Amino acid sequence: MIKKVGWLLGLLVIGLSAYAEESPVLTLDDCVKAALANNPKLRQMASKVDLNKANIGIAKSGYLPQASTTGGYTHYDTSKISFGSFAVTGAAANAFPGIDKRYNVISENTGVSQLIWDFGQTLNRIKSAKETLSAVQYEFLETQENTILNAEKSYFDVMRTQLLLKASKDKLEMTKTHLGRAEGFYEVGYQQPYDVTKAELAVANANLELVTANKDFELAKVSLNNIMGNTGGTDYNVVEIGEFQPAEMNVEDALKAAAENRVELSKLQAQARAAQADLEAKKKGNWPTVSLAGNHQISDTDTPGVGNVRNWNAGAQVSWPWFDGFKTRSEIEAAQASLKMVQLGIEDETLTIALEVQNAVLALGEAEERINATRKLLQESSENLEISKARYEEGLGSMIEVTDAETSLVSARQTHASAIAGYLSAFADYQKSIGVISQGVIE
Repeated sequence: MIKKVGWLLGLLVIGLSAYAEESPVLTLDDCVKAALANNPKLRQMASKVDLNKANIGIAKSGYLPQASTTGGYTHYDTSKISFGSFAVTGAAANAFPGIDKRYNVISENTGVSQLIWDFGQTLNRIKSAKETLSAVQYEFLETQENTILNAEKSYFDVMRTQLLLKASKDKLEMTKTHLGRAEGFYEVGYQQPYDVTKAELAVANANLELVTANKDFELAKVSLNNIMGNTGGTDYNVVEIGEFQPAEMNVEDALKAAAENRVELSKLQAQARAAQADLEAKKKGNWPTVSLAGNHQISDTDTPGVGNVRNWNAGAQVSWPWFDGFKTRSEIEAAQASLKMVQLGIEDETLTIALEVQNAVLALGEAEERINATRKLLQESSENLEISKARYEEGLGSMIEVTDAETSLVSARQTHASAIAGYLSAFADYQKSIGVISQGVIE
């Protein structure tokens, strides 16, 4: 059920005109791979993944030793002290302690600390960072799937407009042939001027349809170029899907597959685990932390009789922020609200996904019925044309009947082409709804 549509009759490469023969032909895989390689949103998400990987390292740093060194240089000069309008200098200044002295002090202070236990605060921060990374990775996969879906739907739109363009060209050639016939019959007196005028109008309408079809074809390729990140021209065609075996599906199986495979649910579940870990870390905010600390200090001075001063100390310390102005309590309330929001988001996303799956299954069934109906219409139009030609050759029918039958056949081909492209687009939506659109594309 989950496999890509099986192409039973193969892929028909368009080659019915000189333009198509000279233009390169892109396959569906070509377009999807180009979109994945060039999509800027995917590159942005990759950077977001790298950012959250770095955040895990930041969280883990709390369990590693913390060390710092501070150095300083100070120059003291007390050779002159003023008291109002009086100044004490020279020998008189020696009577005052610390007066008339110049000396330098160079100091160095190195401290090292190691966290022993903080009742799970750091551990839960690490868990939260890891689950946040998982959520971002699932978000990357979600962006990847959306890119594949957009590329496939755009490709099928190009295929549809390409088929319609080909049908419009056939219709124009047909109306020109009818105009030539009408003019010939008019010259020999077999038809009225009205028949020639009607044929000329048909040619004009066919020309207008061809202009519109060509515009739609070019616009569809521009849209596909945008998804592929292609800034080049639109001088290419795509592979046409002729016939295929419709996929078999079941709503219950589809819902089960969606529950297992949809990355949106996995992303929200990871966010919920991250929010839970963050809540646990916040709950320990007013709990004590135990750590070991050591300090080494050197003070070097050129003051006579003082010299170098060295000291060091080491020991354990307990820090207990038992009151912080209710900051921790507010952080706990905020974390609880965030967790609740994510949990409700999971419920909402579950309902949304179920609705998407059911809509996709119904749309796919409708598209299949449309293909069956247009296939039957195409068969009947083809048979009607054969009958009209036979009646005309036997003198039982008119050329108008043949012309109408040919026009109906071209219209049936256009409708059938649109139905095929619509089914393929609906199938892409179905695969996205059950979370398997990237299978077989992403290794």
